[in-house]
Amino acid sequence: MTAGRREESARESRRRLLEAATELVAEGGPRAASVQAVADRAGISRGSVAWHFGSKEGLIVAVIGQAFQRAEEEYRRVLPESGPLTFDALLDAHLAVVDAPCGRVFATVLPEVMGGPGPLRDAYVRGYEGTRRVWVGYLERITAGTPGLPDAKSLASLVFGSGVGVNTLHGLDGLVDRAEAFAALRTLFELAGGPAPDA
Repeated sequence: MTAGRREESARESRRRLLEAATELVAEGGPRAASVQAVADRAGISRGSVAWHFGSKEGLIVAVIGQAFQRAEEEYRRVLPESGPLTFDALLDAHLAVVDAPCGRVFATVLPEVMGGPGPLRDAYVRGYEGTRRVWVGYLERITAGTPGLPDAKSLASLVFGSGVGVNTLHGLDGLVDRAEAFAALRTLFELAGGPAPDA
């Protein structure tokens, strides 16, 4: 096997392990992503986890980082970089992220990272801060020139927190419907005089 083929094979193994771990974390949190479960789902040997990520904790840190990266990529993919932006479009993009595996990772990892300092919390905070900056940028465009609205930073905390909260509640109670919860959030913003859909 040539060096190029070995590198390609290693990248593919790492990708498969990361995808398997993401699915498991999205389904049941970090505890569900045991080294054996990840290896079984990826169809790769257990030793590959340590080879690529150093440890299970290193793998979960990578899952968190990828989840935030994918969320930001999705926002940038569906929302315009400049020009008019509606609150409805932003909520729709957020709902798509919340429903995706990356959004479920945010909710299932949060209880673990709230337990205290450590690499998982550090990875989560880094990802959250980056995503929050993206949200603030979008919300500044929406709220500019609209008197009476909270500032973009406060709105970003509210909307991002609502997504994590809805997923957390859905994990506790499967009857919680994400789409209905976000429709209610949209209605609340409209009743409170928030940005109208055609703003």
